[in-house]
Amino acid sequence: MSNSKAEDVNAREVAERWIMGDVNKDKASKLAVISDDMVLEIPFNESGKTEEGSFRRYTGKSEIVSFIDTAFAAEKSVRLVSAEYIVSADGQTVFVEARGEVEMTSGKLYKNRYVLRFDIDNGKIKCLREFYNPITSAVAFGRPIAGQVTLDTL
Repeated sequence: MSNSKAEDVNAREVAERWIMGDVNKDKASKLAVISDDMVLEIPFNESGKTEEGSFRRYTGKSEIVSFIDTAFAAEKSVRLVSAEYIVSADGQTVFVEARGEVEMTSGKLYKNRYVLRFDIDNGKIKCLREFYNPITSAVAFGRPIAGQVTLDTL
């Protein structure tokens, strides 16, 4: 593994392209940076459970496409408030701490803070783990919290 600055820039650009794909509602841009066998995990979610199999996990291009389509359908507009990128020494992993504001198609305003881990291989995302406040997300997307209660506001 190399520690070249070119690899660092490339990994950051891949992560940035995925994130800006949300802001610009640019599905093609997002799909251009995913591997065919990409895994997207959301380990902290509204279920309240963290055991393997109890949180959302999307595997492979078709499941990732479905995830993107669902998000784009629910989100009217996305604004990136801030983002800080940290690239690992080997240029294979990018951590991003970000804040976003989303206007949902329902009219709700959804603000959240995210920590994302991108594992990059040959310029493509192999694995993405997305961590955020699951309660805020559940309210915005109308998902039940712990499978029991749905809230309209916080």
